[in-house]
Amino acid sequence: MTQHTLRKGSVGLWELVFQSMGQITPITILSGLILSIVGFSGGSAPLVMLISMLAVLLSANTIYQYSGRVAHAGGYYAYVWQDMGASFGLFTGFLYILYQVSNLGLEYVIVAWGFSKSINYALGTSLPIWTGVIWIVSMTILSYILMRKGVKPSLKVALALGLIQILFIAGLSTFVIAKASDNTLSAFTPSLSPNGWGDVFTGFIAGGYLAFAGYGSVVPMGEEAKAPKETIRKAVLYAIIIAGLAFVIGSYAMVVGYGINNISTFTSQVIPGLIVAKTFTGDIGAYLFILIGTFLSTYGTIVGMGTPLSRVIFSMARDGALPNFLANTSDGMPKSAINASYVISTAVALIAGLVFFMTFGFYNGLYMAWAIFGILATLANLLIHILVNTSLSSGSLRAKRNLIKWLIIPTATTILMVIAYYFSLLGLSWPFLIAPLAFIAWAVISALWTLTLVRRKKIVTQQAETLND
Repeated sequence: MTQHTLRKGSVGLWELVFQSMGQITPITILSGLILSIVGFSGGSAPLVMLISMLAVLLSANTIYQYSGRVAHAGGYYAYVWQDMGASFGLFTGFLYILYQVSNLGLEYVIVAWGFSKSINYALGTSLPIWTGVIWIVSMTILSYILMRKGVKPSLKVALALGLIQILFIAGLSTFVIAKASDNTLSAFTPSLSPNGWGDVFTGFIAGGYLAFAGYGSVVPMGEEAKAPKETIRKAVLYAIIIAGLAFVIGSYAMVVGYGINNISTFTSQVIPGLIVAKTFTGDIGAYLFILIGTFLSTYGTIVGMGTPLSRVIFSMARDGALPNFLANTSDGMPKSAINASYVISTAVALIAGLVFFMTFGFYNGLYMAWAIFGILATLANLLIHILVNTSLSSGSLRAKRNLIKWLIIPTATTILMVIAYYFSLLGLSWPFLIAPLAFIAWAVISALWTLTLVRRKKIVTQQAETLND
């Protein structure tokens, strides 16, 4: 008999924490992320990351409130369905699929683009450009094999690699801060920002706040987590706090290690974190930087994105919104949905990568594809959170719950997300305009398909049953 159930109680708190951390990828504070934050806010980057952590903790209030009531593989779309009904719920589910497919496409493309480039820059080697393609293919295959073996073994590996990543950030940052000559609390004020609070706010909205995207990737694990109504909320809070501290300490170490007086040249460097690591720790620091930042983080990122995507695909199939075979499980594992998540994400990344490679060349083309995936993921993520916040607020008004937790905080974070939408779309030109156009097309098609689906009473019945389990 075909099974449509997941293995309950199969993952614990810390596996979930590092699943979330895998998608946040804190190591980027030493490479890509720190470039954008310093680019906006200069030497006040640590202030930006501190404000961002506090703002994201407020944003996580919505998950905290819902996870105590709903433990469901549908994740966000189950939350929205709870208070806003089938139409908005399923629409949120389709947005989530777009979000995580775009994230995986982004990861595949950026590793293929930057793998050999980073190693050659760091170590003086001459690896060919296709080395990155081989690496991302190997990590994708490894993550696929372990995910099909079970959620626990795949997340155990993610936990170990994530822990190494955090320990490296903490160790390197502590060493740099202890040796740096530019230590100052001014980095936690707007005085080192080119235009004061204005650029601090820009860095917060366009960089720091979005850096935490993925903290809610554990939400679709509600049916597999131990004591889910407690574990999910703790995992989200712990992931934000750990990643936030890594971001704050790491950004401070990068700013004072590079030199506050030299900060104007920071963004012109390919990998400024590598320069800082090599300056203060020599070759050993540079080798560890490449090993952990380039090699070990790839697996955790793919698992952090692919695991929740497969659960949402499984759940939507179980609820009748996607083909029924995608809800099949074997030994409590949604193997059909796992297959689908890998096939769809790799196919999308391969097609986009090839088209842009053939049109614009390898480095320019893959960079454009990476940026488009990133914009798509950002637009989908922001709208998902706006819908979940709105759902929580609408539920609070009907049930007369705590207005601060259920209405005021969600509304405030929604306002931040609307502002972030503006900054995400600001100044886009061709071919980057492909992203908002594709997003609008997906949203319209999803909305039309959702309106068709909700007319089927079978779907509503199935969802109600799974929500009440």
